[in-house]
Amino acid sequence: MAEGGGQPEQPEAETPATFISVQKLNQGFGHCKALVDTAVDGDIVGIWLLTLVDHWDHDFERVVVMANNTLVVVKYDFLGMKVVRHTRIPFYTVFKIASGAFAYPEKSLVPKGTRRVGKGVRLFFKKAPPTTLQRYNPWSKELPYITLTSHIVARDMTVPHVTQDDPRLQIDVFCGRLVESTRSCRARLLTDRRLAGVDHEDEHRQSSSETLEVVNEPITMEVYLGWTSALHNTSQLGFLKNRGFVNF
Repeated sequence: MAEGGGQPEQPEAETPATFISVQKLNQGFGHCKALVDTAVDGDIVGIWLLTLVDHWDHDFERVVVMANNTLVVVKYDFLGMKVVRHTRIPFYTVFKIASGAFAYPEKSLVPKGTRRVGKGVRLFFKKAPPTTLQRYNPWSKELPYITLTSHIVARDMTVPHVTQDDPRLQIDVFCGRLVESTRSCRARLLTDRRLAGVDHEDEHRQSSSETLEVVNEPITMEVYLGWTSALHNTSQLGFLKNRGFVNF
């Protein structure tokens, strides 16, 4: 019984409308932080629960761990409480960070009522443009960029005790830290090269080719029909959560 003869405290429930509890969120963050190798990645700068948007405009829940030198993007199973897979993006490979409102091509037939709204961040880490096979393959994982936006609960408020203002779910806070960390990593790399005795001509060529471009521009989703993304995103298939009798 609760103190003072009141009603007993109820455990934090997870209903079909709930993604995860705060306790599981924090526990999952702890598991994802363990993926960081401080000897290589540096110290952890921050951790976020965001939405990854693929090149077919599909939403996927991702835990994103930012360290001094690396961004670790994690698919985490909050039902089984385990890491499914993760990818690492070293900051020295990132040459452009774009942020802005989502947009669609003029000839896109995606209904305006189902188009993505809000702000996104796109990191470019390979200068070769995506091939035709990559662009038209919905399962391709070899794109030269990734696109991130705020977690859906930052707009829907379906996680108990996690409000829309929680910085761990917000793309704006993440974007600011991302630019800072990438610039700092590049500055350290340039300093290390100078200490290693890289000659002036080599240094100029390398530093010029590695200039970080930070721009504010529309994040264009090259989607022209959008029926698969409408079905996927409306059903929230990219989020592992309690769905009643079936969990996936």
